[in-house]
Amino acid sequence: MIKANYFDHRQSRIQPIQLDLQQDIVNVIFDGKQYPVRKKRLQVSEPFEHAPCILSFSDGSHCEIHDRADQQTLLDFLDYRPSLVQRWQRQWKWALAAITVMAALLLAAREWGVPLLADKIAARLPGKYEQALGDEVMKLLDKSVLSRSHLSDHRIAQAKEAIERVMPEHGRIPMRLEIRNAPDIGANAFALPGGTIVVTDAMIEMLSTSKDRGLSPAGAEELAGVLAHEIGHVEGNHGMRRLVRDAMVTVIAGSLFSDFSSVVSLASAGVVNMEFSREMETEADGYAIRRMKETGLSPARLADALERMEKMHKREAAQESTTKRITQYMSSHPATEDRVARFRAAAR
Repeated sequence: MIKANYFDHRQSRIQPIQLDLQQDIVNVIFDGKQYPVRKKRLQVSEPFEHAPCILSFSDGSHCEIHDRADQQTLLDFLDYRPSLVQRWQRQWKWALAAITVMAALLLAAREWGVPLLADKIAARLPGKYEQALGDEVMKLLDKSVLSRSHLSDHRIAQAKEAIERVMPEHGRIPMRLEIRNAPDIGANAFALPGGTIVVTDAMIEMLSTSKDRGLSPAGAEELAGVLAHEIGHVEGNHGMRRLVRDAMVTVIAGSLFSDFSSVVSLASAGVVNMEFSREMETEADGYAIRRMKETGLSPARLADALERMEKMHKREAAQESTTKRITQYMSSHPATEDRVARFRAAAR
């Protein structure tokens, strides 16, 4: 006879019962009365160590068996066969090996399989979807870290002239420049899916000779170089490639660990943080060099802009938020010295 606690699906009160196992029948004994239930109409949950065994009835009610010996008796009676995962749980060496293999496969997929497949998918996505995504990202940024530009009309016009100097005649998709004030981001420029390129007030101010005069000829060329780099991201479809890669990794992780709420959170964060891989940054640098040479600009101007940014970041490094930005920037960009050397070598 097996002792159990019965839970009616209509109320939460616990009722002590007994289970009498007879061939293909389980007699549920309650208040001296027997209620026969056919074996095939019962369902037992997968047992876990230190947890009760749950026996479910067809009407939605269930009972819990706590005694380990009674649990095993019931499982044997129901011809229960442990799953592969459960058998691994009982043998920690196999469980550890399985986790190691799974982690290795996930890492391999992220490093080689996912980028290759994601790039092919991104290349086949219709432009209207990329544009729609970029518009949504821009709206999200405008509601969070971006605000209307504080620059004068003169300096905004100078920035638009700078991007026109390096804009390709036949680009992959139409592009537009957005200028925003963003104190939390600082001097920066970034490209979004759909062809939107954002440059911050602080970036233009950093390259200006003064607040009144605006960009000098050299400063305008430096800004053109920075924007040529961002155009390189757009032309390389880096925004969509990066988002598809991240989406695939998070979906794979969610399917392995059954936590799709985390998948959604990670994907949302990925849209806002738009950081590119070193490979993509190097591609964008190469595009900027080619485009600047084609338009008669010296790649050395982009080197000058990078050195200005480096000095500014070092001055602001005492602030925690800025330090975090520098860490994130350096983790995705090749070393500044290497990039500067590359641009100056290309200018010779």
